[in-house]
Amino acid sequence: MYLQELSTLSWPGTLNTVQGCQTTLHCALQEGLEPLSGRYFSNCTVRDVYDKAKDDAAAKKLWELSERLCGLA
Repeated sequence: MYLQELSTLSWPGTLNTVQGCQTTLHCALQEGLEPLSGRYFSNCTVRDVYDKAKDDAAAKKLWELSERLCGLA
C-alpha cells in the first residue's frame, strides 16, 4: 500500500511517465536523426552538455569508483 501511495505523489518540476518517455520515443522513432547519434537530447531537442560532462578524467574516476562500490574491481 505504501508504494502505491508513494507512486501517486507528484513533485514540482517532475514529469509523469508519459511526459518522461517522450524524448526517448522521439529519438527512437523520428526519422532523420541519424546524423545526431550520440548527442544529448532533452525535451525532444538537441542540447549542449555542461563542460563537466565532457571531463574525461572525472568520468574515469567515477567509473573506477563505481566499479569498486559494486565489487567489480
